[in-house]
Amino acid sequence: MRPRRIRRLENRTKEWETFQDLVPSLPPAPLTSPLFTVFPPEIRNRIYTLALESEDVLSDKNSHSLYQQNDFYYRPGYKQPKRIQTALLQTCQQIYGEASLLPPAVNEHTFWFYRPPPHVKDASSPLNYFRRMTPKQRAQVQHLHLFIQQYFLEDNNWSQIWNGLIIGSNEPSLPEECRIAPKKITITLRHTDWWFWENNDPLGIDPFRPGRTHAAQMGEAVSADDAARSWGNRFSSIPCLEELVIEFETIMRKRDQLDAILQSALEWKFPVQADKGLYLTADPKSKSAYTWVGAKEAELKMQRRTRLFDLEMETEPELGQEQEAVPAAPTLVPFNPQSPLSKNSTTAPGDHPQSTDANAEEFYVVFLTWRKHRVRE
Repeated sequence: MRPRRIRRLENRTKEWETFQDLVPSLPPAPLTSPLFTVFPPEIRNRIYTLALESEDVLSDKNSHSLYQQNDFYYRPGYKQPKRIQTALLQTCQQIYGEASLLPPAVNEHTFWFYRPPPHVKDASSPLNYFRRMTPKQRAQVQHLHLFIQQYFLEDNNWSQIWNGLIIGSNEPSLPEECRIAPKKITITLRHTDWWFWENNDPLGIDPFRPGRTHAAQMGEAVSADDAARSWGNRFSSIPCLEELVIEFETIMRKRDQLDAILQSALEWKFPVQADKGLYLTADPKSKSAYTWVGAKEAELKMQRRTRLFDLEMETEPELGQEQEAVPAAPTLVPFNPQSPLSKNSTTAPGDHPQSTDANAEEFYVVFLTWRKHRVRE
């Protein structure tokens, strides 16, 4: 009887071979379509990109799939499930040859740690997600989007995200290995991702301090050993990374707290290849602030209690269950510090251009980008 390790390797090899790139069985037909005889490759590539970008898919049969306003994953850009329509790739060999690798290249690959939409497969398992791709498809992956609860980020769980994956490595690959080389990562901290948001705890975050950072601890010095264990020093495991975007979100009444964090964040330097002096440094010009209107905080707290009850009862809310009507799609609006709502956080968001519901809540969102640069110590 074969040893268990050999049997496991053989099974993984068979699984790997199942997802190898397809080779056409017939020779290509002559190119007579104006798409190839008139349009240059640059125009065709633009057409392919527009056709293969993920989009909201909604019909009478799945209208129930719209997210509810008090869902933790309901936000700008996430009002319902998305899908990549790949019918274009089935039209002819030439289009398949030119465009088959665009879907993994032009779309961001989103993961949730935690509270994902219930329909998302492998929401917190990049390994299971990427192993369904062929090696050539994985090589095209450019952008990862991580929705991360703060406790997961700060409790040294960073390695769990990449468990089983090879990131930007040039070493020879074995059948059971999955290799990706993302150039961009977006991290989103939702209002409901901060520590004890439901208790109105003050905001605090420091990427170079292990464990939770209280608001009063921000800016305090830590030992080199402690800093080495922090999530801010984990980007060295992604040497291919060239750009990091962090999306910070909170409720409007905590805007001043978040602005103070952003002021400190401009000084954060994330080592990527410290031995070569390469760090991700903040671009002050990239800072951009927005607002959007969502469910009242009380509704989010109620949703949290419902989710905890469902977990205890080992049940999952049905996606199409009867709930209140879904509002218009949430949209980011550039932040205007002169608006009456921004000056008075206790004012109902009736003046917001998106809001038609006095019971809605306004959220404050700030994006900041870090880019790889050589830093002289």
